Amino acid sequence: MTIVSDIFNVEYGSKLDMNKMEAANKISGIAFVGRRGGLTGSSGISGYVAPVPGIDPFPAGTITVALGGSRLLSSYVQQRAFYTAQNVAVLSPIDKKMPLKHRLFYAMCIKHNAFRYTAFGREANRTLGTIQLPNKIPSWVSTLHMPTHEGLSQALAKPLPLKAVTKGAWRDFALEELFEVKKGRRVTKADRLPGSTRFIGASEKNNGITDLASLDPVFPAGTLTVVYNGNSVGNAFYQDSEYFACDDVNVLVPRSPMSCWILLFVAAVIKHGRSRFTYGYKWTLARMRTTTVSLPLDAKGNPDWEYMESFMKGLPFSAAIHSVCTKAGP
Repeated sequence: MTIVSDIFNVEYGSKLDMNKMEAANKISGIAFVGRRGGLTGSSGISGYVAPVPGIDPFPAGTITVALGGSRLLSSYVQQRAFYTAQNVAVLSPIDKKMPLKHRLFYAMCIKHNAFRYTAFGREANRTLGTIQLPNKIPSWVSTLHMPTHEGLSQALAKPLPLKAVTKGAWRDFALEELFEVKKGRRVTKADRLPGSTRFIGASEKNNGITDLASLDPVFPAGTLTVVYNGNSVGNAFYQDSEYFACDDVNVLVPRSPMSCWILLFVAAVIKHGRSRFTYGYKWTLARMRTTTVSLPLDAKGNPDWEYMESFMKGLPFSAAIHSVCTKAGP
């Protein structure tokens, strides 16, 4: 084993206060890394700020490490220049030619030492440099395929314009016409032990998955889950694997075969109409069955499933989920 300071130069960040800085957008601004992060999937980035005269941002390719707080030792390889808040360290590889995959590996190793500390007790300010790391990079690190943004953002098919919402082009359909609407099942947290079954809860993140539990799956893949209770009412997700849904979630089981692409289209339409329901006016099972969604029509006045599938395949990032949709169905 070796230690962090043998591989990286350890610096303490910019120590700036984002609240006292001029806000900027993602295109023109400098990324601001806090110890708590803030933006979803943000690599610790809380937002973007205007350049500060006399203070150079840290360069892309260095690693930020949260030294305290609820995300203690969260470590990220930053992809653009950045400033930091208090209690954020910056690690620069002593070997300037260290590959990105190796930097990502070390960031993961540092993060997995968080159990040695407590968020509001022992922090890592003085001991970061002494954290032990493997002195040899495993061979699998260099052989991993690392997707790029350019590759992931590709469309699977030629983009299609969204059909204009004109008379005869779209029509409202009750959800119970298209789906069998079922209620999730109640289970107490005490009865939900760690396991491998996806547990779908009242969440708007992570495709609705809030846990992996030792429960038998109740609902099949190729269905939609819709939150009907709580602050996340109306968030709809396509599930590509069997799962257990809690009683804050309703499940839509297609009455006729629908591809992953079609279900993703319908999920987006459902989510678009979520403002009709609130925590006080719940989207109960009975209401959801009679709720209508507007869908494009084919020449016979039926839902134009072929168009919906083609439209979704033409969207950016559709190529990135092609394997999921292929696994789940046509």
